[in-house]
Amino acid sequence: MINNPILHNSFVRLHHMLLCILLGACYAISFGLTMHISALGITGDALVSMVLLFAEAIMLWNIFMYSRLEILNVYQSVAIHFVYVIAAAAIMVGGELLIMSIISPNDAKSLVSSIPARVFSFIVIYISFRRYYTYNQSEEDDLSTDIENVETADKPITQTEVIERITIKVGTKIKVIPVTDIIYLKAEDDYVSVVTTEGHWLKSERLKDFETSLPCNQFARVHRSYIVNVSKITKIERYGQKQMLSLTNNEQIRISMTGYKVLKEILNL
Repeated sequence: MINNPILHNSFVRLHHMLLCILLGACYAISFGLTMHISALGITGDALVSMVLLFAEAIMLWNIFMYSRLEILNVYQSVAIHFVYVIAAAAIMVGGELLIMSIISPNDAKSLVSSIPARVFSFIVIYISFRRYYTYNQSEEDDLSTDIENVETADKPITQTEVIERITIKVGTKIKVIPVTDIIYLKAEDDYVSVVTTEGHWLKSERLKDFETSLPCNQFARVHRSYIVNVSKITKIERYGQKQMLSLTNNEQIRISMTGYKVLKEILNL
């Protein structure tokens, strides 16, 4: 499962903090000088902007990560982005106006008169962040796949017994799932979620272990987080630079570049 790097990666977090400090300062100074805001107002606006920009970077990353906008058509994606950017701009400008009215009431009126320009500026910031997120996720997927390929190449190849069923302990019972019933498997931290038409179950295993033990002509590692039963695929579609799989349970999952190559070989595309 992909974690928010701003929260879980110290280098990325520091990078974003410095970027928000620089951007917040430039943002506040440019509007402050134009609108003749006092030095106290500019300083307060800069501090508020830095904090809000960093908080919204974390929020937007989580939204982009889980909203899966790439599976929508162009009109739906544009509409949802419109809602996101308006909400984000409202939080940003509303937060500035609220705090500025407390610390520097005389400058609040000048801030109000610059709201349209501030909203436009934040739309540009939003678009830039979305592009950065998309690029970062693509690079992360490719890098993780390359690392896995290198690690696999460095290890001696051993013959693993092909399994026909997966057993999972559910309370006091044992659930037996034939591999033919599996739609896909998904990495969930230290577990693997086994998904069938009946539901999903967690098993304490690594996705890599299943990759080597499932029938190679029936299952494909299409993403670092997913192994798919190719017989359960109903459609392969492209959304911008991304490939998506549609499955028999009406779910869609993303395919990495390496995963698409593996899938093409299995399906003889």
